[in-house]
Amino acid sequence: MTYAKKSKVSIAALVLVAIGLYVLYFAALGSYPLVDPDEPIYGQVAKEMAGGAGWLTPHYDGKPWFDKPPLFYWLSAGCAAVLGPNELASRLPSAVLAVGVLVWLYLLVRHDFGRRAALLACVAMATCIQTIVLARAAVTDMTLVFCLVGALYAYRRWLGEGQDGCFRLLWMVLCGVMTGLGMLAKGPVAPFLLFVTFVIHLLWTKRIGRLLSLGALAGIAAALAVGLPWYVAMYTINRDAFVQGFIVANNIARFAKPEHAGLTGAWYSYFLNVPVLFLFFFPWSLLLPAGMLRYRSANDGARLAAVWFAVVFVFFSLSKTQLVTYIFPLYPAAALFVGVLLDRAAFGESGSERSARVGLVAILAVSVLIAVALASVAGSKYPQAVVGAGCMGGAIVLAAIAAVLQKSAARAAWLVGAGMAAFTLTLVLCVVPAVAPAVSTRDIVRSIPLAKGDRVAEYGMRKPSMLFYLGFTPQRMTNVPDTKRLLDEKVSTWLICKEREAPLLQTPESVVAERMGGFAVIANEPAACRERR
Repeated sequence: MTYAKKSKVSIAALVLVAIGLYVLYFAALGSYPLVDPDEPIYGQVAKEMAGGAGWLTPHYDGKPWFDKPPLFYWLSAGCAAVLGPNELASRLPSAVLAVGVLVWLYLLVRHDFGRRAALLACVAMATCIQTIVLARAAVTDMTLVFCLVGALYAYRRWLGEGQDGCFRLLWMVLCGVMTGLGMLAKGPVAPFLLFVTFVIHLLWTKRIGRLLSLGALAGIAAALAVGLPWYVAMYTINRDAFVQGFIVANNIARFAKPEHAGLTGAWYSYFLNVPVLFLFFFPWSLLLPAGMLRYRSANDGARLAAVWFAVVFVFFSLSKTQLVTYIFPLYPAAALFVGVLLDRAAFGESGSERSARVGLVAILAVSVLIAVALASVAGSKYPQAVVGAGCMGGAIVLAAIAAVLQKSAARAAWLVGAGMAAFTLTLVLCVVPAVAPAVSTRDIVRSIPLAKGDRVAEYGMRKPSMLFYLGFTPQRMTNVPDTKRLLDEKVSTWLICKEREAPLLQTPESVVAERMGGFAVIANEPAACRERR
């Protein structure tokens, strides 16, 4: 099958992309608190790194922290050194690298399918739910995907024909560099997934002999040169603590046994990624099956995307520990197939037109269901966010209606993307501020008028955001009698607890000083007296 390499991309479209990216990833990025449990941990590690704990061994609460390699911490700590240790600095690397992922994806799809398909693939990738969430989160997933897609693109260019030996070698060196950075982003899983993908793809395309070429060896050498030194340094400095904390606990053990036994590890966990993909790649998941079925073997680029999709999906479906973010690395491949389907539909290919039309109608139907669900959840759990939730649902429903009424599949895709941008803007400007006090302790912590010598404790909470916003770990209380004795002492004490538990913990001389977002602050007599003064 032959694809046009050139198609017109208007200046207006590029301007819309720029505006859309700002709305999707950067608008109000630092205005809402770091959300428990993950964001405050990553933010705190970067905060300590920028504050003098050292840039080689990550630290959390003053202790070595081997949950993840350092690449995201380095980026976030660099931002914190310039902007201060705040929400914007913590999230900015993810937002910037989300744009980088789109650049890699555009180059990858354009190489095999042309500019319009590449642009439509980027619209799908940019506006799916998971990308929006992770681009706005202080977590490592976007950093990993940036490295992986860069490696895939460099491999695809290395595999292509019509290049002299020098350029071909440079492409594989770039592939190795991005693979090594992937090792520093999330660990050995990056080179493992890429190597398995490359082997299967080379077998499929009858080029397996390339594994013994100078380019392949140069790529391996580059990957090791970039990724391995930190691991060697960590083992040299921390020895068994690094091996057990990082290699065993956070890599081997997570794959071999469920970290959250109540959610994963059962037989049905092997199929959980099907609904995860359907929901978090929405709205484009409803176009994905047709795109994959039609174009999975259209050319070498499509075969690479199909293999990558399958390898990531199967590997993380076999993992005993499963999180909804684990299969995010396959989303660029999914976006490729959606972009190609929409491009061919816009070109007038009858089968693709029918598939795109059915998919758009399905997007409309599911959008209505999501709008109803948003209103229902907001009404029952967050009544203060009902209006915002209604506007979010209305944005995607109206965009889907407009898309269904369009004759051009390309224009329909832009309208759906615009609806997701409006969905995001409403979320961050209206809904998130309303629910933020319930998903982070920032606001309740900042309500405490702390003075020198004051004591802060928490009962049954273990919220990492407390450390980030307090600057120290509060004293942890686990039973009611000890907590009441603590409040009876003559030291000015502030106790943070869940609002429903405050009546159980209050003593005759203490008062509830603040209630916010389902949390409460109990002040004992010395603290309460000082607050009244």
